[in-house]
Amino acid sequence: MKKYTFVLLFMLLLQAALQASATTRRPLRIAQRGILIQQVSVQKADGQLAISMQWLIDSLRLSAQQRIVLTPMLVGKHDSITLQPVVINSKRQQIMYNRRDYKRYPHATVMEREKGGSQHLTYNMTTTYQPWMRNADFTVREDLCGCGNTEDQQATVIKRFRQPQVAYIQPQAAAQKTYELKGRAYIDFPVNRTELHPGYRQNPRELAKIVDTINIVKADRYMTITNIDIHGYASPESPYTHNAYLAEHRAATLKNYVRQLVKLDDKLFTVHYTPEDWDGLCRYIAGSNLDHKEQLLALASNDSIVPDEREARIKAAYPQAYAYMLATWYPALRHSDYIISCVVRPVSTDEAKQLIKTKPQLLSQNEMYRVAQTCQPGSKEFNEVFEIAVRLYPDDPTANLNAACTRLQEERYDEAKPYLDKAGNSPEANNARGIYCLATDNEAQAISYFKSAAQAGCQEAQANLDSLR
Repeated sequence: MKKYTFVLLFMLLLQAALQASATTRRPLRIAQRGILIQQVSVQKADGQLAISMQWLIDSLRLSAQQRIVLTPMLVGKHDSITLQPVVINSKRQQIMYNRRDYKRYPHATVMEREKGGSQHLTYNMTTTYQPWMRNADFTVREDLCGCGNTEDQQATVIKRFRQPQVAYIQPQAAAQKTYELKGRAYIDFPVNRTELHPGYRQNPRELAKIVDTINIVKADRYMTITNIDIHGYASPESPYTHNAYLAEHRAATLKNYVRQLVKLDDKLFTVHYTPEDWDGLCRYIAGSNLDHKEQLLALASNDSIVPDEREARIKAAYPQAYAYMLATWYPALRHSDYIISCVVRPVSTDEAKQLIKTKPQLLSQNEMYRVAQTCQPGSKEFNEVFEIAVRLYPDDPTANLNAACTRLQEERYDEAKPYLDKAGNSPEANNARGIYCLATDNEAQAISYFKSAAQAGCQEAQANLDSLR
C-alpha cells in the first residue's frame, strides 16, 4: 500500500516562553482523513519539551490485515529527532503484535481499532529541549501498511509558524577611532620641594607605570599617540597658594622626566594641576565609618568656603578625625594622573577577528559587527561579539539593541529587558520590544510594536505581523 507522510508544522514560538504553550486552532486529518488530530500543544519548561495532542479515530477504517504506524518527529534544518510512535492494529494484527511484533516497536503506544466503535487516543511525549527545536517542523510520518518501507513518502505542509524575527542594526563606520589609556601614579617628592628623585621611596615603581604604558602604546601598530596629559594634585594641608605652586611645578617636572625617557615630541604633552584634591577627600569620607561623617562631608564639599578656611574648620571642630585623615588619606591625595590619547587606524575584518580576542577596545562597533557576520547566527561566537560590544559601549542604543536580540533568540527574556530599555526608538528596537511582549503574554502590545516598526520599514516586524495573522 502506498504510504503518505502528513506533516504538521509548528514552531516553538518565542511567546511560549518557559511555561506557555502553542496550540493548534483547528483540527487536522491524516491517514486518508480517517484520523482527526486536535489540541496539539507544545510546552517548554525546565529544559524539557512536552508535546501533547488528541487523536480521534472514529472515521478510521482498517482492513482485517492492516496496521498503521504513525511516527511523530521533530525536523529542523540540520537536526531531527524521532519521537515515540503510535501503532493502530486491526484485531488480527493486534494478535500478531502480541505474539511477536512488539519487538519491532518497543516504546510505541499501541491500540486496537475497535470495529465500528468511537475511539480516541491522547498522545503525550517529553524530550530534552535543544535550541534548534525553536524552528522545527512537527511531522507525523505515516506507514499505512505497517511494513516500515519509507519509499514514496509524500510531505504535505498544513501550517507553518516561525520564530519571531529579530532585527540587528549594523553600526555606522566611525570617521575616526580614538582611544584613551588612563592611570594614576603616586610620585614621592621631598617635602615642599618640586625636584624629582627617580630612586626615592616608591618612585621607581610608580615612574615605570607611566613610562611602560607609553612605550607599549608607542610600539602598538594599531595606535598613534596624539596627546599625553599629566595632571598633578596636592593634598589640602598648608596654604592653598603654596599647594598650587607644588602641584603645578611637580606636574611639569614629571612631564619633563617622562618625555626624556619615552623620547616623544614636547608638543604631544600637556600639563594640568589641581592645588588641593578635595573631591578625593570627599570620596574617602563618604566611604568611611568616621564619627561625624556627615558633618565632615558637608564641610569638605562646601565650595562656598575657601579651601584654607575649610581645612581650618575641620581641624578645629574634629581634631581626631583630622589627624586620622592627615595620616591615612592625605598622602594618597598627592598623585599624578595621566591620560594617553591615541588615534586607532581602521582594521580589516581578519584583523578585527584577532583583535576582538586580545584588544577589543581598539575596535569600533562597525568592525565588531563585521566580525559577527563571519559567525553562524545564534552561535556562541556570534553572541559573544555583541556581548563585548555592549560591555565596551554600555550606553549606546545600537549596542544595547543587538545585545537584546541575542538574548531574545536564546529565550533569555529577563536578561533582554535591561538592554531593551536602553535600545532607543528605532524600528528595529520596537520590533525587539514586540518579541519581548509576545514572550510575556502581552500580544496586544506586541502587535502595536510590530505595526509601528513595520510602518517605519522594518521587514522583520512585518514578517512577525504576518506570522501572528
